[in-house]
Amino acid sequence: MPSPVSIIPIIIALLSSTNCSPFGGDTSTTPVATPSNYTGVVMGYFSSSLAQYQRVSDIAWSNYTHMVFDGAYPMDGNQLTFGTDDDNTAAEQNARDFVEMAKKYNVKALLGVGGDQGSSYFSSYLSSDDTRNDFVQIVYKLATNWNFDGVVVEWLSPNDPGVIGCNTKSQADVSNYGLFAQALKTAWSQAILIVRSDLRGFIGASGSPATPDETSLLVKNVDYVDLMAYDGYTGNKGKSTGPFSAQTSKCPNIPPGADLSNGINELLEIMKSQGFSEKVLILGFTGYGRLFNIPQKFQPDTKIYQLPNVTAPRGGSTDDLFGTKDPCGNIRGYEGVYLLTEIIQAGWLASDGVTPTSSDGTQRGWDDCAIQPYLYSADYLLVYDDPQSLKSKSNTAKTNGFAGVSLFLSFAFPNEFLQAATIDWIKSA
Repeated sequence: MPSPVSIIPIIIALLSSTNCSPFGGDTSTTPVATPSNYTGVVMGYFSSSLAQYQRVSDIAWSNYTHMVFDGAYPMDGNQLTFGTDDDNTAAEQNARDFVEMAKKYNVKALLGVGGDQGSSYFSSYLSSDDTRNDFVQIVYKLATNWNFDGVVVEWLSPNDPGVIGCNTKSQADVSNYGLFAQALKTAWSQAILIVRSDLRGFIGASGSPATPDETSLLVKNVDYVDLMAYDGYTGNKGKSTGPFSAQTSKCPNIPPGADLSNGINELLEIMKSQGFSEKVLILGFTGYGRLFNIPQKFQPDTKIYQLPNVTAPRGGSTDDLFGTKDPCGNIRGYEGVYLLTEIIQAGWLASDGVTPTSSDGTQRGWDDCAIQPYLYSADYLLVYDDPQSLKSKSNTAKTNGFAGVSLFLSFAFPNEFLQAATIDWIKSA
């Protein structure tokens, strides 16, 4: 049962109101730049709930300009939590070490609030002046007590039930989000405020992308929008697989009935139509891929577009919530998620992240339209980003005038992948 962060003494007053390989093998991260040598934002995410995989002292701080301490989320009663009492205690200690290390390396330290499992109460919290201002104070006081430089708000997603299906929602969500951003900036004018968006952009009252009127206060008050340009086709619901992080959705080989998702190009157009300048956009990558079981065997003619099993196969080490309850009370299944490091360690790819090395017939495919690699055998498909696709998409972001790039689950990026995603943002590149 989640506990509020109020169990931590310093903020009591504040919060009173063994896997099987489907395809049949330690990469380390070394510095490629210093924060002062980047031409834009290079932001990483440290997950408080996955701290067992990466200590604060092991973060490759030299590779980033901004780092997010991710894991706080709203709970019922207008409170923030990292989970259990033990989770909250560990989060406080890790956060203090995190901020200290960030300052040592001249990296901006940001507090991440929300996420796809932690967005249930945003709509109700931001629905009125009173509850919205209360929530502003909760976020402000927690972030400043722990000496963060700002916050990343991960409301996924306004006016939508979210991935888990039970988020509170309202047609006024996007407008209220802007009022929250305005109030937070009023309370904390020096804060770096970043909000995240998935591939759909912000959904307005009509159920379609929000209008410029609805997003106007967000445009005025946020410093950056981190675009989660991945998980475009999650499959695993009986719908077609497809590009994980497509450069464009306008590809000619999409079969009838595919669950079409926006690509990066389409998301950029949505953001621009909502009033956001390219110079505040951050292109987000993630440190995992998704594995699908193909019950009717891999069909070469349809390539990356396959009909998967309704349920996902077991993934890697972080795919460990099977049988537990999500915030809606539903029993979780497997997600089929494999970290990029695990794809290398399993022996499916060489250390260059491109060459397939498995001895069981696994092959690498490439969708030239979507700029998307994938691995496949007779029974499985793994869709992910590799150094080639990361480099291409990062270069496109740079060319289009984006502010920078972000790497979610930064510990999961092998060195070759990290360099490919960030090389275009280094002054000497």
